[in-house]
Amino acid sequence: MSIFIAIISALTLLIIAALVRPLLHPKTQEGVSSERLNASIYKDQLATLERDLASGAISPADYEATRDELQLRLLDDTAAPDMPAIASAPGFWTARRTAGVIALMLPLLSVGTYRWLGDPAALNPGATQEAARLQITQMVESLEAKLKAAPDNPQGWAMLARSYKVMGRLDEAEQAYEKATDAIRTHPDLLVDYAELLAMKAQHRMDGRPEELVRQALAIDPEHPSALMMSGVVAYQRGNFDGAVKEWEKLLSLLEPGSEDAKMTQENLDDARAQSALAKEQKPRP
Repeated sequence: MSIFIAIISALTLLIIAALVRPLLHPKTQEGVSSERLNASIYKDQLATLERDLASGAISPADYEATRDELQLRLLDDTAAPDMPAIASAPGFWTARRTAGVIALMLPLLSVGTYRWLGDPAALNPGATQEAARLQITQMVESLEAKLKAAPDNPQGWAMLARSYKVMGRLDEAEQAYEKATDAIRTHPDLLVDYAELLAMKAQHRMDGRPEELVRQALAIDPEHPSALMMSGVVAYQRGNFDGAVKEWEKLLSLLEPGSEDAKMTQENLDDARAQSALAKEQKPRP
């Protein structure tokens, strides 16, 4: 989430810079002097007049009269030099103050708009987790109501059982699994999940019903990773370290090398091998 805030902050700064820069560094306007423009027009007209005289288009008398008229017009137009623009007294909203207001208000407006239209709670991990928990609770309550109205739904009970297990409501999860027998009978994932639930309630002991469920899962899918892991645990808890090594070696061959699951399985496998070697050393010779 800190990366998200950093990106948004950088974008906001870029926008502020783009808006403020023209205010702090205005471009100067280069105007054209009216005196210079009138003089240029006069020169053009005088050149035209001289060409007319040379070509005989006008008489010398007309030339003199027209030239005098042009000179008088030029004097009238250029008598009063261009007055510089009167600099008005600076008002309150100077360019710098406007730039400061933009730099201050833009972030505030951005945050306010996000709080109004966005999801500010998403920036708070605790609030996000709480929202997720409430959403799960609402889904579970909805499913409970549906199953209460129509209890003959094994798949629904299996889904409710897994939801209860995630929420830590283990007793209710076991009761829901008991009602989902038909749904889990041919589903290795659900069989393993049920076995794990029962083992959790039995202080992580796998013998008995949990072991039976794991065997059923492996009968359906001999390469089911979770079932192989739990089958190795069954053997390890019984002191059958060679059996645990066999199950976990098979599991390790199915996992992606270097993954967290592969690393954990390798650690368990190394421990089982060490325990097996130690047990063989301690076994009395005949």
